[in-house]
Amino acid sequence: MKKLLFIIGIAMLLVMCKSSKTAAGSAPVAEEKTKVQYKDDFRAASAREKAKVLKELKASAAKYSIVVFTQNFKGEKITAANTNGQLYSGYAISNLKTGIADKARIDNTLDTTVYDKSDDHEVVIEAKEAQKHKFIYIMKNPGSKTPFTVTYSNTLRPLE
Repeated sequence: MKKLLFIIGIAMLLVMCKSSKTAAGSAPVAEEKTKVQYKDDFRAASAREKAKVLKELKASAAKYSIVVFTQNFKGEKITAANTNGQLYSGYAISNLKTGIADKARIDNTLDTTVYDKSDDHEVVIEAKEAQKHKFIYIMKNPGSKTPFTVTYSNTLRPLE
């Protein structure tokens, strides 16, 4: 009787365990998405610092926005361009203390493409969104399904 129960138990175990099937051919390519946030609820820079940054980048007019490269930039070549030409090209390195790598002025009446050459990823900042916000923060997400996080804001974070 014990042998019979043992054999039935082993048989049930073997029936329930089966190997997983693998798909033949190519797997569907995952589409790269960008995580987008809209925030104004963080610590803001002083009015003096904001005026200084806008003056330094000549971005006081309504047709300009500022792109701020933030965390996880480690010296890769970053370019920002629109249909009128290249707006920014540089090797952005994030400051570990402030979390800011670099900043650039963009024309918010045109779609702007930010391209990371080392990872071969790009993000498009659409004109209709950029016109609503003065500051656009871009953070890299290395090793993630979403290569960039874009935060649209009208609040300048402290840069120093």
